[in-house]
Amino acid sequence: MLSWPVHAADSQDCADLLPESGNAVRRALIAEDLARLRDIGPVDTPSEDRRILALSPDGKHLAFQLRRANPQGNAYCLAMVVADVTGSQPVRIVDRGGEFIRTTLDLRAQAGSPTGIAKVITPRWSPDGRWFAYLKREGPVTQVWRANADGSRSAPITRSDDDVEDFYLAGDGNRLVFSVASLREANQAIDDEGLTGFHYDERFAPGSSPRPFPPAPTPRIVWFMDLSSGALRPATNEERAGLEAGGPHEGTWKEASNTRGNRAWLDTSAPTYWQQLGRLTVDFADGRSLACPDAVCAGVRRPWWTRQGYVRFVRREGWADGSTAIYQWRPGHGSPRRIYVTDDVLVDCVPDGDGLICLRESSLIPRRLERLDPRTGHRQVLFDPNPEFAGLSLGKAERLHLTNAYGLPSIADLVLPVGYQPGEHYPMVVVQYHTRGFLRGGTGDDYPIQAFANRGYAVLSVSKPASIGLSRTTDFAEADRINLKDFADRRSVLSSVEQGVRLAIARGIADPKRVGITGLSDGASTVMFALLHSTLFSAAAMSQCCYDPTMTARGGPGAAKSFYFYGYPKLTDRSTQAEDFWRQIALSYNADRIRTPILLQLSDDEYSSALVTYTALREAKVPIDMFVFPGEHHIKWQPAHRLAQYQRSLDWFDYWLKDARPAAYARPRELSHWEALRRDQLSAGNS
Repeated sequence: MLSWPVHAADSQDCADLLPESGNAVRRALIAEDLARLRDIGPVDTPSEDRRILALSPDGKHLAFQLRRANPQGNAYCLAMVVADVTGSQPVRIVDRGGEFIRTTLDLRAQAGSPTGIAKVITPRWSPDGRWFAYLKREGPVTQVWRANADGSRSAPITRSDDDVEDFYLAGDGNRLVFSVASLREANQAIDDEGLTGFHYDERFAPGSSPRPFPPAPTPRIVWFMDLSSGALRPATNEERAGLEAGGPHEGTWKEASNTRGNRAWLDTSAPTYWQQLGRLTVDFADGRSLACPDAVCAGVRRPWWTRQGYVRFVRREGWADGSTAIYQWRPGHGSPRRIYVTDDVLVDCVPDGDGLICLRESSLIPRRLERLDPRTGHRQVLFDPNPEFAGLSLGKAERLHLTNAYGLPSIADLVLPVGYQPGEHYPMVVVQYHTRGFLRGGTGDDYPIQAFANRGYAVLSVSKPASIGLSRTTDFAEADRINLKDFADRRSVLSSVEQGVRLAIARGIADPKRVGITGLSDGASTVMFALLHSTLFSAAAMSQCCYDPTMTARGGPGAAKSFYFYGYPKLTDRSTQAEDFWRQIALSYNADRIRTPILLQLSDDEYSSALVTYTALREAKVPIDMFVFPGEHHIKWQPAHRLAQYQRSLDWFDYWLKDARPAAYARPRELSHWEALRRDQLSAGNS
């Protein structure tokens, strides 16, 4: 039988994990307000098909994880909580503590690449509703835990030597099927190999690690556990299939059955950009099958049944798919009818009678738990994890519909500075590269939109248009070849960004001489391309850098093969065509003509990719500064680093776009260095 130790008490730093009731205090928003928001699920809007909420079997309670970053302690406050679906009872914590769990990825031939991306924690209820299970990490390994719904006790269920990745409860809740990712043997083999030297091959990603990664795919083992005895055995094929389907109690958002034995499901046999999208199909209990013939039934997600026999589903639509719509259809009786549409993001929803309980976020309201009646549009807030946010000053946001030079639509949100006065021209900062949902920090959450608005900036939060390559093929590698040819996709994205900026300038909001641009990942690629192909931007900040001929080597042999397939020149290519290629995208090839101040804030497993560019630009006296964050990856995850990046980005643009020096108070050494960069810039301009 399981033992039930009393869970350790909460630390003082996490005393405010649950919000207090009371009136919000009116004041200006600062960067720390965004860094310390309470979160339900990953910060970046997930795929909208991962379950964050779990509804109890009696339909009366919801379980989910609540998280708050603590930048001062560089840690997270975590808890599993239970909420009443009526909103009449306060949310209660049933388990505290644990560590922030991050996902790992298999990239090319390399297994277990670490990331800063939050893992979606999906609770699973016992059939009697008295307790639920979830993933929790205490120490080096992630285990399955369980907590009583009344908060009386919590304890681990598994004692795995490897991280548990997923699980479901079977039978009457006394059986557990779980999978583990086991790289111990592979890592031990690499350790042994290191005694005589690592062989340099496709396992290497030199830009991320001096050690080879285990070969992909990551070995995954599925176990069956009897909870009453603790006995373990390998899972059967049927039990393994149950794990893929989400388990018998939870099911999957790709299908749903009603009490009459009818099944609604998504036919994903036709290739689509997102695997979870498909055409709505219904299998009747009498053996008939009906595929919905209407156009709105393609690209569908999340079907569910109402008590009246309708199938409802969610789909993205509108300008550049910037809206979320809910449709209902009575199979065999006419066409589906749209009953609800919003520009807000419904991050996760669970059916509740004929309504929905959703995690919802809008451009100016952080994620919160709401009940939605799609027929009437009526909404009820069940739990607001950040009630204090209502008292903070915010810049007003306006949704823009853009069409770029390639005829591709995209959306952007134009955020006005707090205290905006018509007729006054403001400095502007561009944030990329997805803008749906709460306007927090752009993709990767690196550039604090509302903190900029409170510093007197207009902000353009812009989404990139659809990929040119993926409009022509569903093969990702071939799509990248199409995107790279003549830099078609880079030109398309930049065109959308420029259109949004020019619109803000034409309306008299943005000062054309004081426009900054920021970006991570694809957004950083846009920044680099803009510095070479646009005259709109006077300062830049990037979370990743840079293109140059050595990039084909930095990724290792496996990455080099991919780069060559896409169309990048080989390192030995000294042709005129190769030179012209690099001059189109490599800052280092253009150091003599760049004068734009550039801030680099990079993870320590990616900063080496910036060394050629940083050195070349410093030799040319370009004002470029670089900071390296330890223990970080492509997306940063440490709270202290997040806040530091927020604050330095604000100060950087203050210095170069407003000639203001707030860094003098917090970071005098940085200010002194920036003054030296400016002197170098001026001397280079006079030479």
